[in-house]
Amino acid sequence: MPARIDVTGIVLAGGRSTRMGTDKASMALDGVPLLQRTVMVLSEVAAEIVVVRSHQQVLPAVESARPIAVVEDAIEGEGPLIGIAAGLRRASHDLALVVACDMPFLQPSLLRLLVERLAAGRRFVVPMYGGRPQPLCSAFRRDALPVLEAQIAAGVRRIMAVSDALEADRVTPEQWSAVDVNGRSFENVNTPEEFEAARDSIASLADE
Repeated sequence: MPARIDVTGIVLAGGRSTRMGTDKASMALDGVPLLQRTVMVLSEVAAEIVVVRSHQQVLPAVESARPIAVVEDAIEGEGPLIGIAAGLRRASHDLALVVACDMPFLQPSLLRLLVERLAAGRRFVVPMYGGRPQPLCSAFRRDALPVLEAQIAAGVRRIMAVSDALEADRVTPEQWSAVDVNGRSFENVNTPEEFEAARDSIASLADE
């Protein structure tokens, strides 16, 4: 396993999963729950894992090569900005990766790129994909937490609302394509159809 770096991996597992109709964290691809798949990838990059769940959410059993902690959203059902803040409060390291639990094709090389740019002095690093920022596959410095908390206290719930205050570093496709040629890291599974497509993709990779 590659050497760890001093970064916390934050997994957002507490989404409502309204379009899927069931808790995505527990859904299995190739016999492995989505949450477990995400933890496995983060464990190649991070020194610790923090899983953020909703109140009383039952998570699948997860094995991790790194220390793992579970925290709850402070305000339930009001979006991922709340979960990111909860994860940063628990983080032991100054650098943190933030990913959703429903991205089965995350590439460790992309996550390392985000951390490298964060370590260069940025406070918020967010890739651009399909012309849009991807804050659910991003990186924050822990000292961004007061900015997030102030926005939350003001009633703000959009993650990108903090981008100006944190002088967000937007990673362009030209910059990240060297480590994830097709941008598969950004593919998520929000619907049963997307889940089945991911299942078929994994099956085809296994057949190659």
